[in-house]
Amino acid sequence: MQETWIDKTDNVIRDDIVSLAKTNTGLTNFKSTGVLRGFIEVLAGVVFFIYKTAINPIYANATLDGATGVFLSFWGLALGVVRKSDNKAAGSFTGHSYGEGNVPSGSWIVLDGTELRYKVTAKTAFTADSDFAIPVEAEFSGSDYNIGSGMPLRITRVVNGLNSVTVPENWQSTLGENTEEDDSYRERVKNRWRSQTLGDTKETYKFYAETVAGVRAAKIIRTPRGPGSTDVIIASVTGLPTPELLAGVEAALYDHELMGFDVQVKAPAVTNIAIVIEFSGEADEADIALIAEGYVHDLGIGGRFALKDLYALYEPLGLATVEIVSPSRDVQAGEAAVIIATIDASKVG
Repeated sequence: MQETWIDKTDNVIRDDIVSLAKTNTGLTNFKSTGVLRGFIEVLAGVVFFIYKTAINPIYANATLDGATGVFLSFWGLALGVVRKSDNKAAGSFTGHSYGEGNVPSGSWIVLDGTELRYKVTAKTAFTADSDFAIPVEAEFSGSDYNIGSGMPLRITRVVNGLNSVTVPENWQSTLGENTEEDDSYRERVKNRWRSQTLGDTKETYKFYAETVAGVRAAKIIRTPRGPGSTDVIIASVTGLPTPELLAGVEAALYDHELMGFDVQVKAPAVTNIAIVIEFSGEADEADIALIAEGYVHDLGIGGRFALKDLYALYEPLGLATVEIVSPSRDVQAGEAAVIIATIDASKVG
């Protein structure tokens, strides 16, 4: 008989209950058609339901490594680590006019070929032959809305005098963020625990750097400049950090008295690649480009661009053909570098 019914099937629990009944009552007749067997089946079903819905989930979440969802959040809160919540991207696109007019509040601007939409948050008047800022906010939360400059936009209504809308450099005032996933949150909780030890440990720097809003990941690298010399490399939710974000991380480290040694907060180095994809099938070029952009973004600091991994992301689309023309081989970023890609997706055939 099993010592525990944790994570056991209903058959195992039923057999154990029958064995207990035989031992404790001296009865041996538990045929499937008998009254006693019917009672056993009901009892086994109730016991299995209790374990499945209550005891097993609690047991699985009794350790930090096994905890998920709200149970993991409880672990984090016990150490003062709050799960990062989702956030909507916001900022200003650039309108280009041929006449005078206004862009009504509530208008939708769409990333062409995708379902990503941005709402105009204020009525915006413009004059003829001018470039002007259009304040926008993403329809939903998430990092997918942190689009790069030059992406194709279109407004979904006719606006007299408006020629086009474009994405300028550094258009965002607020970064779009996803609710922090269990794996990254668990690692931050562990780093908080490790950071309670004395000394300037890597985990301490990493924990406090990653508490700053807008920081996606921090990598801590010891340097040969002298005792205690450390580089804190920062990747933001949009890729490369702004000077303001780096200053925010530096301030957080100062607040926790972690800047006494030779500590420098830096943006990562950049490994540039050109991704060229040719495909045929039922998909838009913008969607194909966004998948590649998301893959590169998730590589993080020191990541490796692997052709087979990117190909795998296109398999669910059921494309007739897909070929990654460039790069022709895998690309490994340096220890303190991120991969930044220019992406050209073309439908052929």
